[in-house]
Amino acid sequence: MRKCLNPVFRIVLMSALPLVDNAPAAETIVKSTHAPPDTPEIAAIYFPGFHRDRHMDQWLGEGFTEWKLLLDAKPRFPGHRLFRPEWGPFDEADPVWMERQIDLAAAHGIRVFVFDWYWYDGVKILYRPLEEGFLKARNRAKLKYALMWANHDWRNCFPAPLDNQQTVWLPSRATPQDFERLIAHCITTHFNRSNYWRVDGGLYFSVFAAEAFVKQLGGPKQAKLLTEAARRQVEAASLGRLHLAAFTGSPTAVNDLHAAGFDSLTTYNVTASGKARLPDNPLDEYSDLIARHEAFWKEMDTGILPYAPVVTVGWDCTPRWAKDGPWPPSPSLGYPYTPVVVNNTPELFGELCRKARRRVESSKLRPAMILINAWNEWTEGSALLPEREYETRFLEEAQKAFSSEAISKPRSRVSPRGDRQGRTPGN
Repeated sequence: MRKCLNPVFRIVLMSALPLVDNAPAAETIVKSTHAPPDTPEIAAIYFPGFHRDRHMDQWLGEGFTEWKLLLDAKPRFPGHRLFRPEWGPFDEADPVWMERQIDLAAAHGIRVFVFDWYWYDGVKILYRPLEEGFLKARNRAKLKYALMWANHDWRNCFPAPLDNQQTVWLPSRATPQDFERLIAHCITTHFNRSNYWRVDGGLYFSVFAAEAFVKQLGGPKQAKLLTEAARRQVEAASLGRLHLAAFTGSPTAVNDLHAAGFDSLTTYNVTASGKARLPDNPLDEYSDLIARHEAFWKEMDTGILPYAPVVTVGWDCTPRWAKDGPWPPSPSLGYPYTPVVVNNTPELFGELCRKARRRVESSKLRPAMILINAWNEWTEGSALLPEREYETRFLEEAQKAFSSEAISKPRSRVSPRGDRQGRTPGN
């Protein structure tokens, strides 16, 4: 999320579409604190897993939330430090609690929440924190928000069984018909809101498993037909342009993602340095993870599409392990039975943030954001929210690293779509 100390007024032209709950029809001018156009927004991933959801109630028992996994988690090895929430368990779908989160984020320079958004052929899960919390919060204008379609199978890893044979509750499969419905839903529920985030004027919508999305549609050529159709849907609704972002961890996928019609790239997280190995070396040092971030950002900065670097607070999925699981786990199991990152202090996280800032300044194509994983991925060991030992120090270190003085170099960004910013590379 871009940091900006100077409030500006932004004129938002609302479409004739009906505004859904708690989006006031008169809200055409919004006072906000977004960044100047030549600095990247500082955005944080928001995982909505800490509230009652009727589907999770059906699958896991009435009242289940991931707070239970987090609070029941026990250390797995000597010196194992689990993240513990200073605020304790709270209902993130309650607008009052969401207001508190918004105030905290905005006060520390976070400008955008990128919500993990779960849509399965018209079935929505884990949507209440956004629709009932964030969008009904009285202070919602302090932050922009955007959607990241989490287009992966929804499985039972709450906790994962000992053999890790996870039940698939909701499979994810991209089809032209469903994507058209998905975009139509976003137009009427999200894209028409004054605080929905725009990048270079385009509504930012991202896809978590972008390579799977392209493959399921039959390849880049077929996917391009669908992404162009989605742009026409948005334009027909008088909402302007659509900015499609692909989440990927593969530099070799960039050409296909560009051909499929994506405008920019980012990554959900960086979770392994390459040095840790199960079962003999199950712990990954955060200092090594910092080095892996740097190397990975360089690999992803191909000059084909703008790449927004991600900074990862930590990685510890042990709260999602079976309680009686062995330490260390078998290397054959897979997620969530992975190595654990240790010694991820606020000071080292601040160092990582400063390195991300410098990467942005030297990028071949200047990205629109720096992405933080995560605001609240508690059960994956990655959270900015106040923690018992470190309190708000992760936020404070990020704020210092991303101060307005720290990101000041003018950006010269080439638009991959050949619009006002310039022609597409190679055209």
